[in-house]
Amino acid sequence: MLDSRIDVRIIPSNTHPSDFSNDVKIKKILIEEISQAEAIIIKPSTRKGMMAIRIAKKLAKPYMIEMTGDIHNALKQHPNLLKRLYAPILYHQIRNSIKDAPFGLYVSKEYLQSQFPIKGECCGCSDVILDFSDKDVLRRRFNLIETIDSGRVINLALIGFYQGKMKGVDTAIRALSRLPHNFHLNILGNGTLKNRKKWFDYALSLGIMDAEERITFPKPLQSYTQVLKWLDTQDFFVFPTLSEGFGRCVAEAMSRGCVCFATNICTMPELLPKESLFPKHEDKALASLILKYSKDKQSMKTIAEINYRHSQDYAPEILREHRNNFLIKFKEYIEKIQH
Repeated sequence: MLDSRIDVRIIPSNTHPSDFSNDVKIKKILIEEISQAEAIIIKPSTRKGMMAIRIAKKLAKPYMIEMTGDIHNALKQHPNLLKRLYAPILYHQIRNSIKDAPFGLYVSKEYLQSQFPIKGECCGCSDVILDFSDKDVLRRRFNLIETIDSGRVINLALIGFYQGKMKGVDTAIRALSRLPHNFHLNILGNGTLKNRKKWFDYALSLGIMDAEERITFPKPLQSYTQVLKWLDTQDFFVFPTLSEGFGRCVAEAMSRGCVCFATNICTMPELLPKESLFPKHEDKALASLILKYSKDKQSMKTIAEINYRHSQDYAPEILREHRNNFLIKFKEYIEKIQH
């Protein structure tokens, strides 16, 4: 049930060339809605978003942009050649569209601001929601680390959809092929039976003969709390992503004291220490990191504590205060314009 203060209006798509015929209808709807609003918050990484900015400026309406991802980098990694060719075009369109924005809310601290700068005031504030009510997280993590030895299964967790390669599932499986038999990869996310079969076949082609034993795809969990409890059972969190806006699942894993390894791209360097990062596609580097730390319990504990402490920078109350202070400035700007 929606909040009575929220009204939703569905408008047609104009993402694909076949939908461009909807532009006239979309423009009409946007003009109707924006003309009635006192202020506009716009996600500009779509054609609709850029249309909304042009209309807001034409109608002299105060507006703010919200950047939650790097669509340019994501398209550069896309398997479709046309989308890869479109990436630099869209990138320049977005940058040109937002450059005069008076306010910008970004989920990164620095990365997205550097890629999509504006002349106005910026706020770096993640949209992640973490739970620090459990005070025994680190104690349980240290206890789990103490049980690591060559005689038990060592679990590697990856959270993300596995329909394609964007989350680096292929890199994670190649890394697994370089690790001893007791290392298992658990991929929590959305995908189909066909997708899972593809990855099992890929693992077999790499010499992982017991692929369906060493790679699991748990059923999607129903709640955030269940995800956190699942992370508590995992020894390492691996995230060989090719593009990321913020990396909420990494922050969630950090908040559970997980030892995390991720590609050194986008916002990952804002989250993890340098020694926990590796180049994209580099399965050998990922496997080396996993092996190195699995043999050094003290280093694992050190990194686990560093990650846990750093994740507290994203505590709900801290983010809420930071975001609200910025929104108050935007509100004052709106009032100034109106008067």
